[in-house]
Amino acid sequence: MNKPGGPPWRAASFEEEALFTPAEFAGAVTSAAAQLDAARRALQALACPAITTLEIRLDELDGHRIEALLAGVPTGYRKDEREDDHVYLIQAAAPGSGLAGELAAQLAEARKLGADYSRLNPGNLPTDTLYVGRSKTPRARLRQHLGAEGRGVFSLHLQRWAGGSRAAIRISLMRFHRLDDLLVQAVEDGLWASLRPAFGRKGER
Repeated sequence: MNKPGGPPWRAASFEEEALFTPAEFAGAVTSAAAQLDAARRALQALACPAITTLEIRLDELDGHRIEALLAGVPTGYRKDEREDDHVYLIQAAAPGSGLAGELAAQLAEARKLGADYSRLNPGNLPTDTLYVGRSKTPRARLRQHLGAEGRGVFSLHLQRWAGGSRAAIRISLMRFHRLDDLLVQAVEDGLWASLRPAFGRKGER
């Protein structure tokens, strides 16, 4: 809608000199398609990296145990870690246990008292996967998920509300060194789509 008293808006005539043309749009789409095709080929050739696995019971979540568990996880701040990216999974240690459904009900109640919890995905239940994520600073990010701190940051914050369960969770961490951002994101998105986590958003770091 035109503003009162302002110049009328009109579509540019292609007989006039245009700053951006349909031909340029078509060229951009062709370039994007070529990039995606190259990414597809790179993904097909990508080997699974070494997987670091951590496990802890929910009723053992306290500051000292969390720090001990994560002591060997990269911080992302060392010089030799700055070109690394990580994709991680948080899952029930016992497949088929129904843990995700139990925790979803508990988190729904916890969300009434706080606004910084990860999103619930009830349509993904039943599942053994709680969360799929990506981070360049995995120790700090996992600390947010497991602990009670990091207020204001969207995370699981399991220590706040899940400590009444004796069930165990397993964390699987994969490191990618100098891998293109598009490919790392594609790996995370693919895992999210196939594992259907109970919490979090697709593509959320």
